[in-house]
Amino acid sequence: MNAAGLPAMAVVLAALVSFSAGCAGRNIHKNLKADPKLLVRKWVFQTHGPFLTGDRGVEYSNPILVEGALVFGNSSTGLVSIYPKTLQTRWVLPVPEGVISELAHEKGSVFFGGGDGFLYCVNADNGRVLWRYDLHNPMVSQPTLSAGRLFVTTTDDTIYAFDAGTGKWLWHYKRRSAQSSTIFGASAPLVDGSEVLAGLSDGYLVALSINDGQLKWERKLHFGAKFTDVDAHPVLENGIIYIPSYDGVLYALKRQNGEVIWRFDAGGSKRVHIDGEKIYFGSSDGSIYAIQKNNAKQLWKFEMDGGAPTQMVVTDKHLIVGSSFQYLYMIDKNTGLGVYRYNAGDGSGFSGTPAYDQNVRRLYLLSGAGNLYAFMLRTPIPNRPHVLTDAYD
Repeated sequence: MNAAGLPAMAVVLAALVSFSAGCAGRNIHKNLKADPKLLVRKWVFQTHGPFLTGDRGVEYSNPILVEGALVFGNSSTGLVSIYPKTLQTRWVLPVPEGVISELAHEKGSVFFGGGDGFLYCVNADNGRVLWRYDLHNPMVSQPTLSAGRLFVTTTDDTIYAFDAGTGKWLWHYKRRSAQSSTIFGASAPLVDGSEVLAGLSDGYLVALSINDGQLKWERKLHFGAKFTDVDAHPVLENGIIYIPSYDGVLYALKRQNGEVIWRFDAGGSKRVHIDGEKIYFGSSDGSIYAIQKNNAKQLWKFEMDGGAPTQMVVTDKHLIVGSSFQYLYMIDKNTGLGVYRYNAGDGSGFSGTPAYDQNVRRLYLLSGAGNLYAFMLRTPIPNRPHVLTDAYD
């Protein structure tokens, strides 16, 4: 979490890490091609305004699909909605300092954090602001919605609860921010029963009462000397929480008290994806891992050319993941072998979570240069495996 209240050196170090991750690579997979039999780029929509001095071209927002339209944010303009079939702009909401968090959507409303320190609730049909709340610090986590409540984490390690319909403050839990350098990002809270769980920049996972924000239990997850952040969204399945610390390890924890079940020696800031008995995990070391869910045995490892991974999209046969260093990859789920690489251009990698419309097999993601990409997954026609069809055109 790159908090406004951190020492200047901490802020600089966090920025340098983000910048260097997107501007260096080794071209490991130079033989991988953008195979049109697997994935086809359909269009590119430029969203970024004029680049200003110091603008490194990093976009943290994610596109979301809302009733046939795409809504996304960027750091230069604000919140935008377009029709993906025609690329016609529906509306634009200017936001001071742009949109710096991922978006969440529920019941016709879009929720996000602005660079101006406000939490926004916006009508998805017309872009009108329904309410906003001054958090005084940037919110860079994805908002979490549950039973009419909204939960967010700010850069100063404060977890808030609001009424999602009105924006009324319900409670907040303030943590003492880490004094070491931190990474830009924050954990999206997880709501489970009577508790809210989230990671913090001091290396802890906390469980709070959903009613008043009182601390129920905490578990220290980071024991190293570098970045202490726990910025990933916790994933819960069958009473087990799966969550990594940034440069530490991936943990499986007991839900009741955070007791460690197993550890896997790779850290990260993205949530894991559980697929049956496998876990797919994008690590801050620039690798994608497949591990066994019950014992953390490594099944395969795919090393990217450079940069940090985005959140991944998991299809029936492949993983699709972007890198902050210029490439989009498709990986075979079973073998871990790369089958596709798309070059978005030097210094134009990906940071935000892609959106995937499974019904029409369309993938949407925003690059660091402010380009919104649409890709189509090719689909073999049944009984005619050599003939490919488009989901729609």
